[in-house]
Amino acid sequence: MMIHLWFVQNLDSLFFLAQTADIEPEITSSPLFSLFSLISYLFGSFCFWKIYQRLGEANAWFAWVPFLGQWKMYQAGGQSPWWVIALFIPLVNIVALVFLVIALVNIVKRLGKTPWLILLMLIPLVNFWVLYHLAFQ
Repeated sequence: MMIHLWFVQNLDSLFFLAQTADIEPEITSSPLFSLFSLISYLFGSFCFWKIYQRLGEANAWFAWVPFLGQWKMYQAGGQSPWWVIALFIPLVNIVALVFLVIALVNIVKRLGKTPWLILLMLIPLVNFWVLYHLAFQ
C-alpha cells in the first residue's frame, strides 16, 4: 500500500521528466535553417522562372508566387492547373501529385532532356544541380 501511494504522489514528476527529456533546441528555429530555406526558395523560384521563359510560357513570373508557381507547373506540363486545389484535399492530393510528376516529365521532355533527371530531384542537394541544369543548359 505504501509503494502505491508513493507512486501516485510521484506520478506528476515522472510525467514531467518524460516530457522534458529533449534538451536540444529544434533545428527549425535556428537562423541558419531560416537562411538556407530562404536561399533555397529564391534559387528554386529563379530556376523555374528561367525554365518557363525557355519554354515560352506566358506569365513566367508566376514561379515567384508560391501557389501560382505550381499552377504554372501544371500548365506548362500540359495538365489541368486546377490540380493545385486538389493538393489541399486529403487522399485526392496523392492523385494531384501523380499529375504533378507527369507535368514535370512533360516539362523535362520539352526542354530536350531525359525524364530520368526527375529521379535525381529526390536526392537532397543534388536537386539544386538538376534545377540549374534544366534552367541553364
